[in-house]
Amino acid sequence: MKKITLLFVAILPFLGYSQAPTEKIQAYLNANHDRLGLTAQDVTGWFIESEASSSNTNINNYYLKQRHAGIEIFRAVSNVWVKNGEVINIGDRFVSNAAAKANAVSPSISVLEGLSDAMAQLGAQNPGDLHIISTQGSRNFTISNGALTDEDPVIAELVYQPLDDNTLRLAWDYTFYTSDYKHLWSVRIDALNGNVLDKQDMIISCTYEAAPLTASALAGSAFTRSFYKENRSSMMEIQAGSYRVIPYNMESLNFSPRELVVSPDNPVASPFGWHDTNGVAGAEYTITRGNNSYAMEDTDGGNGTGATANGGASLTFDFPYGGVSAQPSTYVDASITNLFYMTNIMHDVWFQYGFNEQNGNFQQKNYSGFSQPGFGGDAVNADAQDGSGSNPQNLNNANFATPVDGSKPRMQMYLWNVAPSIQPLTIISPADFAGPRDGRDNVFNPGHVDIPIAPALIQSDLVLYDDGTPDAGTTDNADACGPAVNAAAINGHIVVIRRSLAEALGGSPCTFIEKVKNAQNAGATAAIIVNNVAPSDTVPAGINMSGADAAVTIPAISLTQAVGEALIARMKIETVNGKIQLGEPPYVNADGDLDNGIIAHEFGHGISTRLTGGAGNSSCLNNAEQAGEGWSDWFALMMFIKPTDQPTDARTIATWAVSQTATGSGIRNFPYSTDMGINPLTFADSNDTESHNRGEFMTTVLWDLTWAYIDKYGFDANIYSGSGGNNKIMKIVIDAMKLQPCSPTFIDFRNSIIAADQAATGGADYCMIWTVFARRGMGINASSGSSASATDQVENFQQPPAGPNCSLAVNYFQHDDLIRVYPNPSNGIFTIKVSQFSGKANIMVTDMNGRVVYDLKNSELNIEKTINLSGLQSGMYVLKLTGEALNYTQKLILK
Repeated sequence: MKKITLLFVAILPFLGYSQAPTEKIQAYLNANHDRLGLTAQDVTGWFIESEASSSNTNINNYYLKQRHAGIEIFRAVSNVWVKNGEVINIGDRFVSNAAAKANAVSPSISVLEGLSDAMAQLGAQNPGDLHIISTQGSRNFTISNGALTDEDPVIAELVYQPLDDNTLRLAWDYTFYTSDYKHLWSVRIDALNGNVLDKQDMIISCTYEAAPLTASALAGSAFTRSFYKENRSSMMEIQAGSYRVIPYNMESLNFSPRELVVSPDNPVASPFGWHDTNGVAGAEYTITRGNNSYAMEDTDGGNGTGATANGGASLTFDFPYGGVSAQPSTYVDASITNLFYMTNIMHDVWFQYGFNEQNGNFQQKNYSGFSQPGFGGDAVNADAQDGSGSNPQNLNNANFATPVDGSKPRMQMYLWNVAPSIQPLTIISPADFAGPRDGRDNVFNPGHVDIPIAPALIQSDLVLYDDGTPDAGTTDNADACGPAVNAAAINGHIVVIRRSLAEALGGSPCTFIEKVKNAQNAGATAAIIVNNVAPSDTVPAGINMSGADAAVTIPAISLTQAVGEALIARMKIETVNGKIQLGEPPYVNADGDLDNGIIAHEFGHGISTRLTGGAGNSSCLNNAEQAGEGWSDWFALMMFIKPTDQPTDARTIATWAVSQTATGSGIRNFPYSTDMGINPLTFADSNDTESHNRGEFMTTVLWDLTWAYIDKYGFDANIYSGSGGNNKIMKIVIDAMKLQPCSPTFIDFRNSIIAADQAATGGADYCMIWTVFARRGMGINASSGSSASATDQVENFQQPPAGPNCSLAVNYFQHDDLIRVYPNPSNGIFTIKVSQFSGKANIMVTDMNGRVVYDLKNSELNIEKTINLSGLQSGMYVLKLTGEALNYTQKLILK
């Protein structure tokens, strides 16, 4: 029952802050409540929910939870900054005039009735036996959750829920896992009528959709062992562990083979090694379990206690990996080992920058002795190959659930089935048409028959199927939706079939299984199905041929429309001979457990959730505009910077998982680069309700800022305790997360970056920071609008006056109000107007690949200049305007 105790403690006020300057905080609130738009009553009755601190800024952050009539107001968390014992700022999120907005003080439905209502309205299975396990007063409860009781009970509390109509509704607040563990719901139920008022899924899921791309997935590169610079104290003999893994500063197998890494644990963050849990020398576990992480397989997706990898008494975790053509179950120990390694690395690295015990990190035991209520007991449960054995499988995903400090987070890593492009068909003759052709295998299950692997093959003349019924939109009868009338010709041969035209377009479609079965019944040795639509932004080039029939006994592949139509045209004028064959075993799965970038991204969600609004609150990143996905990409990118990297390099995410080479496009819309010709995103692009699209902008501007720091302070390969620009920005970002308010906007985070620099250095990098943010549209007059909206951001490129430690060059880059480009979008004619300017300028336009499509040098620019781009294809371009005291970039949209 230990877990229940931890969970229950986690929902209580953090009462142990005896040194907190409560009197000074109250005095500050009393003196400033009018300025904050609050009443005197609003700033009474609060309590400190949690605390954060930074040795870099010397600021203590106290996270105050507002109460009315002794009842907490949900997500009304104000962040008070205290330095040298004095309150210096507040990130106010208290509800104004709460007394007038609250509707009741006593619930009409019981806590158990409300829970039944919540489960019913969320479609969650009610386990039936709901009963209270423990209680604190009349407002805080721990409740059974059926079979999940011992590990994951329901946590309930009476709160006020703020609504869009500016009222407060008395509500029951519940946090519970669904029985399949696919959701960790945080939901508010009206305590008077049982209706759902608000809900969030605390499992932050990163599902990726991607089409198969051309590539061999395993283009390795040499790994230089330039890390682990710390020396362990000779006073403590800690048994060294060995792990065959992808080294932490390599993203995936695209960049490095696996290596046997010895004693990678950091003595500052993990002084007793990775397998200790009691703070005494000597490992408690020989499996992939310890103080920071508990990595196991969860192939059934049940979040139980799955099998672990066992390193034995020597802690040697050296397991084979068979590649993407092997069944995942054959290398699960290798996957678990890499997951255990990388989660521990993330713990140890970011511990150095302030995500430590005092600030709510993930540890079973806090070695520092920091013992405020709720801390400890929360090593990461890391599930490998999650749901790979369930039906249907969990695929192409990863997620991280972050409850409050003292409750265990859970990382779930999945298999990926984004297969690389293959060339299963090779034309043998005629000679001028010979050669390999790209294609796709089917995903019939059951019914999938493997393509022969060399030297095995299926070779014959190719025959076009004929079912005697004309196909809509074609001049033949080849869609195989009926028995073959040319069965004699098909018998013993490879048959070519057309995909059916949709019924809405006049076709009479049948399934892929029906087509292949008809070909098989006619004696075909293999089937080739030709797509009937060209690829587009919404239509993939290939066919994802799915279906189920165990009676299928022949291989079946598909070709794109372009490749297939060329083949059919040639078959109609002469005999074409070909073979079905693969040169290597077919792709089965990539495993996200072997992509360090995905692991780092997911761990990053845990960091940002714990640091924003304090460790005692896991609901401060549920607002619409928050940048969690962007921060997580940045956390990953920071792990992989190399001394030879350049700021303009194109950096991508998850290329290996989606079967691309190291130089592939990955799973984001644009690569990350300081070159706006490669990544043109500006603040206006953050107006997007899809969290990953919105987050890309935050990663982009933080990546620019990272390279600005590196350019100024240099790069240090020692990621643990170096002094380079990369180390400095890692500290600043962690500090900014502590400083930003609950439900932060992008602008809130920008301001927190500036504040962190001011507190840590006196503003030494003030101008540099503003230059970077303004360049991407987060200038001084940029607006985030409401934190509850993801589509009301307004960009601005203007910088503020120079700070005391620097001088901002006077140029038109920061005075964007003097520059206008119109009309935009345009049919081709753009007018560039630069007020108060007369002189020579360079005008360059590039496409989204960075290719120069218009270049006019030393052109006279007397306030206005017109350029004609009507000869270009419609799309998005980037205008670069340079000259004396002139440096300006803007996106152009050509209709």
